[in-house]
Amino acid sequence: LNEEDEIYFKNILYKRASQVEYETTLKNLSKFLSEYYNQKTIVLIDEYDTPIQNGYLSGYYKEIIEFMRNFLSGALKDNEYLQKGVLTGILRVAKESIFSGLNNLEVCTILNNYYSDKFGFLEGEVEEILKHYNIEFEMDEVRKWYNGYIFGENVIYNPWSILNYVKNHEKGFRPYWVNTSSNDLVKGVLAKSGEKIKIELEDLIKGKDIVKTINEDIVIHDIDKGSENVWSFLLFSGYLKVVKEEFKRGRVYCNLKIPNLEVNYLYEEIIMSWFSESINNDKFDVMLKSLINGDIKTFGKILKEFVLNSISYFDTAKESEKVYHAFVLGMLVALCDDYQVKSNRESGYGRYDVALIPRDKSKLGIIIEFKKVDKDDKETLDIAAKNALKQIKEKNYKQELLDIGIKNIIELGIAFEGKEVLVVEG
Repeated sequence: LNEEDEIYFKNILYKRASQVEYETTLKNLSKFLSEYYNQKTIVLIDEYDTPIQNGYLSGYYKEIIEFMRNFLSGALKDNEYLQKGVLTGILRVAKESIFSGLNNLEVCTILNNYYSDKFGFLEGEVEEILKHYNIEFEMDEVRKWYNGYIFGENVIYNPWSILNYVKNHEKGFRPYWVNTSSNDLVKGVLAKSGEKIKIELEDLIKGKDIVKTINEDIVIHDIDKGSENVWSFLLFSGYLKVVKEEFKRGRVYCNLKIPNLEVNYLYEEIIMSWFSESINNDKFDVMLKSLINGDIKTFGKILKEFVLNSISYFDTAKESEKVYHAFVLGMLVALCDDYQVKSNRESGYGRYDVALIPRDKSKLGIIIEFKKVDKDDKETLDIAAKNALKQIKEKNYKQELLDIGIKNIIELGIAFEGKEVLVVEG
């Protein structure tokens, strides 16, 4: 390095550089390496958009976009020392407004076949790895836990999870893929999402697939602006997989599904974290145990506390239904070992809101109907709750439970109006 470059390098090294000097570090590093080795450099950047996600979550999105624009464009645009640059990330590089004017850009998403076999381990590679560790007999379980990511036409295994599993296989199967920034982002987006998204999330956790339009051009600050962006973000960040793809009238339609048990666990953790934000885990357990044991007074008391504490977290000032669908998701996750948690299913002469169907038929079955107070009809909480019970009885919602041999059934009407909630047993 010449004297000027050495001063610059030490300013960076000892954290006394200016903003402009930090923004030019990548370009200057490529220059220093090129001059030393007498050849152009190749720049590899993994997860280029992680700082952008953190900026979005922590309130400095505009500042990080400006920095990344100068930092990356300086190195990748009109850089005479650059041979090639390769970036990986969740979202398309060209759409975050940080690569304006970048030439010869080729973008490959998980929907493309280009490089689709390079994003993780293929089936044959995983079989070889397991054989090397003498655990090839676990292949079927490995598929359930870590398989399922589909890139183009290739089914891909999560390499981080596979490597951690074979290293710790004596401990059994467990989730290893934890991307903190993405998890926090997904947690917030899903918590504040609308009623329809939470209902569809129920279907996904139950193993079903949903059909959605996919937008490949979303940017971080737009992910919560419409359900299309939410599902697209979940797909590109690895929380969903494509099981079928169609191209109609210029739009991409995909059947989406949760890839594997590891990701399903992450959804469950996100859902349960919603409740720890509102009431502690012990109280949540007491609330559910009270419900399935028929102690409706205790259940109603804790449910009211949960609703009061959840209003701001779930952004329910405008859509109070959000908190109730979150509650249903919580039951689905927490009670799945002992109960089937069904919602919006046909039974009798209509559709009930929620049914808890015990796997042990000697236990208590529960039918729940939610009602929002109709101010136009001058309803009160008590009237709305009783109307919910009336609907359960008139529509004969308990018939499904009776048909499979469950005789001990309680019916609950739950009425809500903003922060107020009332539970009435029929």
